[in-house]
Amino acid sequence: MKTLYFFRNLHIVVLSVMILMSCSDDDDTFDPPAFDAPDIELSIESGTFRIGQTIRVDVEYEASALFRNFVVRRGNTIIDQISYPNRTLGEDTYSLEFLITDDLLGTTQTFTFTVTDSLGETQTTTFTATVSEVAPAFSIEDVEINGTAFKQVTGRINFDETFDKDNLWLLNGEVEVDDITTLTIEAGTTVYALDENTELNVLIGGTLIADGDLDDPIIFTSINAAPGQPDDPDNGDWIGITLRGDDTPEGNSGTLNYVRIENGGNGDEALQLRQVGGNTSIDFVQVHNTDDTGIRMRGGFVNLKHILVTKPDDRGIRYSDGWEGNGQFWVIVTDVDDSIGLNGRDTDESPRNSDAIMSNVTVIGPIIVGDGAGDTEGVQVRDGAQGEFHNFIVTGFDDSFRNRSDDGDMVIKNSAVFGNGANGDDDGLHSSVRDDYRSAANNNSEDEIALTDTFVGVSTTNSSDASTLGGFFDAVNFVGAVSPDDDWTLGWTLNFDGSPRE
Repeated sequence: MKTLYFFRNLHIVVLSVMILMSCSDDDDTFDPPAFDAPDIELSIESGTFRIGQTIRVDVEYEASALFRNFVVRRGNTIIDQISYPNRTLGEDTYSLEFLITDDLLGTTQTFTFTVTDSLGETQTTTFTATVSEVAPAFSIEDVEINGTAFKQVTGRINFDETFDKDNLWLLNGEVEVDDITTLTIEAGTTVYALDENTELNVLIGGTLIADGDLDDPIIFTSINAAPGQPDDPDNGDWIGITLRGDDTPEGNSGTLNYVRIENGGNGDEALQLRQVGGNTSIDFVQVHNTDDTGIRMRGGFVNLKHILVTKPDDRGIRYSDGWEGNGQFWVIVTDVDDSIGLNGRDTDESPRNSDAIMSNVTVIGPIIVGDGAGDTEGVQVRDGAQGEFHNFIVTGFDDSFRNRSDDGDMVIKNSAVFGNGANGDDDGLHSSVRDDYRSAANNNSEDEIALTDTFVGVSTTNSSDASTLGGFFDAVNFVGAVSPDDDWTLGWTLNFDGSPRE
C-alpha cells in the first residue's frame, strides 16, 4: 500500500523564490540554492518475528530538492520502487507489509529503503527482521489478593490462549493480543482489571473470541467487583477493550457476543473499535458505568447489533474517522447534564467522512434519569460526519437532533422525538436540522411513546421496515429499540442503577 502526496508545481515556486533571494542588486550573478540531503524515518528499525506474522513498517521520507525515485530492496533484490517523473518536491510515505513464510525460519531478512533526489543525493535506511521460534511474551501466574485467587495475565499474548470460566482472570497493565494470535474467552467467564492502567488491546491481525450466551455472559470489570475486595467498583477503575482491524469490509477481529463491560473508561473509551473490519461480530454487548465514552468506532466497517450503553460520563456512542458500518437495536441512557447520546464526528485528518446507517435506536437523556435537560443533545453530527437515523426514539434531552456538520448531513426518518427541551414539553429539534425533516414526507413524529423500565417501548404509528435499509437489518417494523414482546436486554444486562435486569 502506498500513499502519495504530490505537491504539483510547488517545486517551481520554491526554486524561483530561492533564486530571487540569492540574487544581488549589484551583481547579475547568483549562487545556486542549497538543498538538504534526503531524510528517511521508519516506524520501527528491527524486530523478531515468527512464521505466519506480517512485518509492517511505515516509512516517511522527504527531500528539499526534487524526488527522483524511491527503492525498496529485500536483500539485494528490488521488490518495489516508485519513480517521480514530475520531480515531486516535499514528503511522501510508504507502508511495507511482508508475510513471514515457513521457509524463512532461522533467517535474517533485511529490507533497505533508498530515496534519491534530483541532484543524485541519496539516503538509505535499513530494517532488519529476525525470524525465529518466538518465546512467550506473556505470563499467567496464580496470585491471591485479599483472600481471592486469580489467574493474573501480563504482557503480550503471542500464542493462542483460552480463559476458562472455572477461574477468575485478572489483567495487569496493558495486555495485548498479538498478530496471528487468538484469545478465546469461554462463556460465563469473568475477567477483572487490576487498576486504572489496565486494558485489553487486540492488535491488528489479532483475534478476540468472547462468545457468551444469555445464561452465561462474559463480564469484563474492575477488581473491586471481585469477591473479598475492600473497595466498591467505580467508573474509571480501568481503561477498557480495544479491537484494531485492517479497515476493510472483509476484515475480522473476532466476536463479542453477550459481553458486559463495566466500570471502565479511565482516560479513554471503554470499548474502542479502531478500523475494525466488517466480518467482526459485535452483538449483545453492554457497556455500563464508564468514566468516558461508552463505545467508539474509529473508522472501519464493523456492524453492531443489540447494544446497551448505560451511565456513560461522556458520550454514549461515538463514531468518527470514516466509520461506514450499520447499527440496529441500540439503547443509550445518560444522566450527564452536558452529554451527547449518539455523536458522529470526523476531523480534517480523517481519510473519509463517516457515513453510517442506524435503525431502531432509543436514546434516553437526563430529563428522564437525571436532574434536567442541561446542555444536552440526543443525536449530533459534526465536522463532516454524516448519518442516517431511522426508527429512532429520542427523549429527555435539551435538543433531540442537532447538525453541527459543515459538510455532512443527517437523514432523519420514521422517528419519534418527544419530551425534550428545557421544560421537557417539546421535541427540541434544533434549528440546524433541515426543515424538510419536519415535513410529512419523512414521517417523523412528536407524539409520546409509552416507555417502561426507562427504555422499553416501541410504536408502529410512523415506523418503516428496517430490512429495506440493507441485508444487515432485521425485518422489524417499529420505532424504538426494545419491544415489550421481545426484551433482548433481560437476563444478561444491568439496569441503570447497576442491579440485574431480570
